[in-house]
Order: sequence, then structure tokens, then C-alpha cells
Amino acid sequence: MDMLPDWAAHLLSNHDNIRAYTPYARQAYSYISLARSYILPLIDQVSRKPDLATIALLLVILFVSLKILNMLWRTVMFWITMARRVIFWGGLVVLGLWMYTRGPEGVQEDVGYWINVWTNEKDYWMEKERAARLGNQVKGRGGQGRGAWF
Repeated sequence: MDMLPDWAAHLLSNHDNIRAYTPYARQAYSYISLARSYILPLIDQVSRKPDLATIALLLVILFVSLKILNMLWRTVMFWITMARRVIFWGGLVVLGLWMYTRGPEGVQEDVGYWINVWTNEKDYWMEKERAARLGNQVKGRGGQGRGAWF
């Protein structure tokens, strides 16, 4: 609060600075007056016809809500695109570092090891499935009906 009177006194003491902005202020005032002369009759006409005012208000609300929805959509798409790019380039960096630290032979050994592990897991579960199917077929022939597969 103490700065306001000092600022006002400084502004009022430098009349040359105020006079330098006078043409800009007059031009801005003339534009505002012109816009006001066009807008006020429109507002008056809309306020006389409530049906038209209601429709206009609904259209404005619809337009604003669509603009907000578009802004949210662009924000979500930006983050999704950025996440995809970070994952892609991060994966390339990790792959490059893996190749750099292990060398081509080490990478080949690692990939071969994991292929072997996953193949063994797949074979184990396929064998379990085959045994369960055989068990269900034997139970089904005995007249007991179809039981659970496990």
C-alpha cells in the first residue's frame, strides 16, 4: 500500500511520459467506441428476443466446451506421443548399451538363454494341458460327465 502513493506521485510528476502515450490511448479509445457501437445493438436485439438469446447462449456454451475438449484431446495426445517416443528411444539406448557392454557374442548368449527358458516353460505348460485334456476324456467316457480340466 505504501508503494501506491509513491507510484502515483511519480506518474503525475512526469507529465511528459503521460503525453507520449496520449495518441495511443486515443486510438485505443476510438477502437473500443467503434466496437461498442456495433456490439451494443446486437446485445439489445438478443435481449429483446429471449428465444434467440437462449439459442445464442447455448451455441456459445457448446463452442467453448468443444474448444476445451479439443484442448484436452491435444494435451492427452501430446503426452501419449511423448511417452511412445521416450520408450522407443530409451529402448534403443538400452539396446545399444547392452550391445556395448556384452558384445555381440554375449548378446547372442543372453538371447539364447532366455529363448531356452521360455521354450521350457511353454513345453511344461503344454504338457500340463495335454495331461488335463487326456484326464477329461477318460472321465467323460466313464459316464461321469465333463469335469474340471485340472
